[in-house]
Amino acid sequence: MSKNKIVLSDTTLTMREASVSDGGSLQQLMIDTATWLKESGSTQWGDILEGKDVHQLRDRIRDGEVFVLCDADEQLAAAFILRKTASEWDAGLWRNQKQVPARYLHRLMIARKYAGQNLSLTLLDWASGESQRTGYDWLRLDCIASNQKLNTLYQVAGFTKCETIEGFCIYEKRTKE
Repeated sequence: MSKNKIVLSDTTLTMREASVSDGGSLQQLMIDTATWLKESGSTQWGDILEGKDVHQLRDRIRDGEVFVLCDADEQLAAAFILRKTASEWDAGLWRNQKQVPARYLHRLMIARKYAGQNLSLTLLDWASGESQRTGYDWLRLDCIASNQKLNTLYQVAGFTKCETIEGFCIYEKRTKE
């Protein structure tokens, strides 16, 4: 199976770099995810529901840092941002840690249709592999400290918690041995 093919139940999904034409679908997936988070009692991603885009999605697409997982009809099953450099946000959170070549994962989102099938773990593994393939020794991410489910997910996926800073846990995973 190709590194860009993911089989989920009876469905084969394809991972690819996002294009400008994916912008509308990505925006809708972000809104759907933010709405689901809000309905679940989380304040995460509230900026999206206020019409803000703190991760500058269009710029990330232009820079080849957004990946989408699509079904055979090109409908989005999942997506995430995999930055090649630290954002201002990342630099602030990681200021106490050793600065190493790393990719930074943001906005991991899964369409509700594909939720509950352990797709998150598969996506995190794919992002780690992509980081390694593109010459990065580390994959880093953060999440709000109060989200125990997400913190557990990252630990199960092999990430090491480095620190809690300003209410956020920062994690990293070595991509090369």
